[in-house]
Amino acid sequence: MQTTGALGIAGSTALAGCTSSSKSDNGGKNGGSGEMADKIKFFNAGSLKDDPGTKKNIDRFEKKTGIEVEVNEVPWSNLKTTLITQWRNESSKVDAFNGPTWWLADFVAADWVEPLPLTKKHLNKFPDNLKELVMFDGKPYMAPQLGKWGNFLYDKQYFEKQGISSPPDTWDDVLKLGDKVGNDRSAFGFTWANKDVFMFKQFLWQAGGQVFNDKHEPVFADKGVKVFDEFLTPLRKKGLLPSGIQSMNEGNVGDAFIGGKFATVEGWTPLGSRALDEGWKKDRLGIAKPPKGPASRATFQDSNAVGVSAFSKRKKAAKKFAEFMSEEESCKTDMVVEGNPAVMPSVYDSDEVKKKYPKELRDNMKYNLKHATSEIYRLQPQVDDILSSNITPVFLGKKDAHDALTAAQQDIKSLYKKNKIL
Repeated sequence: MQTTGALGIAGSTALAGCTSSSKSDNGGKNGGSGEMADKIKFFNAGSLKDDPGTKKNIDRFEKKTGIEVEVNEVPWSNLKTTLITQWRNESSKVDAFNGPTWWLADFVAADWVEPLPLTKKHLNKFPDNLKELVMFDGKPYMAPQLGKWGNFLYDKQYFEKQGISSPPDTWDDVLKLGDKVGNDRSAFGFTWANKDVFMFKQFLWQAGGQVFNDKHEPVFADKGVKVFDEFLTPLRKKGLLPSGIQSMNEGNVGDAFIGGKFATVEGWTPLGSRALDEGWKKDRLGIAKPPKGPASRATFQDSNAVGVSAFSKRKKAAKKFAEFMSEEESCKTDMVVEGNPAVMPSVYDSDEVKKKYPKELRDNMKYNLKHATSEIYRLQPQVDDILSSNITPVFLGKKDAHDALTAAQQDIKSLYKKNKIL
């Protein structure tokens, strides 16, 4: 199986051991799915209470099509395991699901998901870097739904009091800003707990590195050491990071920024829209591009998309739902209702979005969409576990960066050889 284009920055590559034999609506693994069903079961990542944009779009879909969507709310941390358990038993309980695009390589390789009948016109509404994450062998397997990449935010009000005229532009600027702000207002807050691998990869790309090359060989160690030696370790030693991993949970980081504890933050959630909703004036909320590392300003492509189970007996209705959730109106609805970045550039120019969000925020989200980077690779959970168990101790100063990353790289190489990917 081969992607249609670049696997993030790793280049066009064939994923060893991946084949695609899923059949069409008239057949499929369970057959008999050609008729339009009047109900589907959708596995959602988390509670709809926390996803009002998704809830609104489901309501719109039901009203427009008459197809009922029964939602199974699965905690984010359990969703991938839940889906895999269903599919290993060839269960038809899942019709459609949402989740991050970086799961897709394993799903397609195992023949667990169906290709989607998205037209070229529909797909061309997404930027190329996003299309490349959902397509294999020239076919789309997930429909992009929403983005959750980080926004770099700063407190303009606090900056002005400190005589600081502009936000940090580079890693070096972030470190220098810490000298001006002091550790009473930690110079750089970001999510690490439960997202350590994602955040590390973003810094790795900014340093000019990547996790794998186009031969599936792990190649992150050297540039990864640069990430720690030139940025993360100096931040920690200067006291410019929150104390302890728990204080770097996604919710905690957002709460701390809105509460006035951090001068700057890179938030994974739609934190800018939340700050405005919770009382910040527009002239207080500063929005900037992510700080540039030695090589780039790359942001992580944390995009949720909707897929259809190969074991579904209601594939036609499920595919209709997947397409609907990735239409322009649905992307716009999610952004207006919930604040998640839209995965279509055109949404940022809609009247509803312009009315709700300041131009600076819209421009920043649009920039991140265009410059977001990702890598899709096989055995993602195992690879990420190996990375996590090594990078977090380095982050805390408990392991040497060179020793830990070299060991992690070798362990991943051994894992790939054992599974005949290398």
